[in-house]
Amino acid sequence: MKKILAVTGIRSEYDILYPILKAFEARGFDVCVVVANAHLSDAQGNTYKKIEADGFRIADKIDCLLSTDRLTQRAKGVGLLIAGLTQTVERENPDFLLVLGDREESIATCVVGNYMDILTIHCGGGDPVYGNADDPIRFACSKLAHIHCTNAQVYAQNLIAVGEDAWRICQSGNPSYKNIASTPQLSRKELSDILGVDLLNNDYFVLLKHPLSSEVQLAYEQMSVALKACAEFARKHNLKVIGIYPNTDPGSYRIREAIQEAQSNYEEVRFFQTLERKVFINLIRNTLTLAGNSSMGILEAPFYKLPVVNIGNRQKGRLNAGNVEFVSYDEARIKAALEKACFDSTYRDKIARLENPYGDENSCEKIVDFVQNIDTTQRKWYVKTKLC
Repeated sequence: MKKILAVTGIRSEYDILYPILKAFEARGFDVCVVVANAHLSDAQGNTYKKIEADGFRIADKIDCLLSTDRLTQRAKGVGLLIAGLTQTVERENPDFLLVLGDREESIATCVVGNYMDILTIHCGGGDPVYGNADDPIRFACSKLAHIHCTNAQVYAQNLIAVGEDAWRICQSGNPSYKNIASTPQLSRKELSDILGVDLLNNDYFVLLKHPLSSEVQLAYEQMSVALKACAEFARKHNLKVIGIYPNTDPGSYRIREAIQEAQSNYEEVRFFQTLERKVFINLIRNTLTLAGNSSMGILEAPFYKLPVVNIGNRQKGRLNAGNVEFVSYDEARIKAALEKACFDSTYRDKIARLENPYGDENSCEKIVDFVQNIDTTQRKWYVKTKLC
């Protein structure tokens, strides 16, 4: 039986990994998980408990999230994670490591896999995100990892262009679609009861906004502008603004300050620390639009056929399926984009017919098929022969 060790540090990342891990389990793989960073944070809701509830064996819990808004946070955290993960990998001796995206867990896992000669599967390579410290981290993961699962064909081509062997690449599409397709429907009343917000008599839109590493010093000001525009737009149209608190990157403390102020000043605004998967997916199924700067607007919203208002520079450079409008931190422009996304029937009909470049709900099976056919005794998988 082959063993897969996955590494995760935040709820949104785990929700994408979850259906992949279930697919590996269904094929007879021994699956275990290392949890780190925000999963172990009281302030972030101790989301490792959800992983336990999902039935996965947690091989280790590695505390490496520093409670600070300083730029030292992530660099020091990566060092702690590499040290802890090295010991875990030595003990567990997996056949494969599995990691996603461009955060601390990604680079730490790829470094450990490279040095310890463990085949490392990286999901989400070849996807550029300009203006963010995560972008070169994603590229570095692609050069360190042995196996690539890409969200779109253009991203597979990007990897080949930087010297990755085509036979290492599984063009899988977005694995999170499996979650969305398999999650049962909740009624608006059920959502209202769970959230404690009247969504029966009020339409709503969702706001997800995180700091951008190249603009950390502007995090509070930017979030204040976005919240004011969203709240005033909601008040004008008798809507609710439902939000989730930001990730733990530097700048998040200042964003939280702006959120607390907005919740005191605008009764239309309600934020949650975290939401379980079935609630979040149904919240998105029923929202008029998604605002903010989350990667969800790029990667998952096309599957929902959902219009997105991306505020600011975060997510620029990524493949836009045609559902995302980018606007600056200007209240009038934000409100105009929200008006179009929520109420322009011609625009909404166009998005409802978009062709999604990120695949369908069969991505997880493609990944498992690809990995299952790898002969781990063949040294070609462990040795990179191209540099660029």
